[in-house]
Amino acid sequence: MFPPCCNPLKRLIIYDLDGTLADTGADIIQAAGIMLEKMGLPRLSDREILNYVGRGVRALVADCLGADQTERIEEGMRIYRTTYAEHMLDNTALYPGVPKVLEHFKERRQMVLTNKPNPYSAEILKGLGVADYFYRIVAGAEEFPKKPDPAGLKAVMVGEGAGPAETLYIGDSPVDVETARGAGLTDVIVVDHGYGVAADFESWPPDHFVPSWGDLLALVRRQGW
Repeated sequence: MFPPCCNPLKRLIIYDLDGTLADTGADIIQAAGIMLEKMGLPRLSDREILNYVGRGVRALVADCLGADQTERIEEGMRIYRTTYAEHMLDNTALYPGVPKVLEHFKERRQMVLTNKPNPYSAEILKGLGVADYFYRIVAGAEEFPKKPDPAGLKAVMVGEGAGPAETLYIGDSPVDVETARGAGLTDVIVVDHGYGVAADFESWPPDHFVPSWGDLLALVRRQGW
């Protein structure tokens, strides 16, 4: 199933999207801000909004609205989705060094596992010019429960015939680490320029913290991956 040229240690490479492959924060902040303004609610700080990224759109909207606005979540979802669809590539960009890592692993099976639903995920990757590197995008809750539930990751691994030791997971948040651990993965890399905060990883520490994608590439080369 996998090309014979590949190092059998890491045959399947899994990436998170928001805060990992791409800096999507500015466009998420913009859409959330417009939503709050249209709903007559106080604006949140950029950091507050980014803290809510990673568990899907519904959770993001619910957290932004606050506990006293639960009956307005559907309204918020409609506004956020419409706004984000119009502006999701205004400021979003790949992090420096991402293309070199994707090229390094181009003979492997690379996929994206994200809580961001389609069509956003697919359109962002296409707009950034890297969609062709990925054989599959598992997005939102289309097929499987959202992360940190490991069901989607487990299903992909079974489908590709890749065991935990043959799978590498790259993310930016404790949700990513928890997901990977739930599937039995033994190698999880966190790129700490994402939206996670270092203290948040106390319960779910990764195997490797790297400050940039350049450092990540150096790491995988040292490991022979």
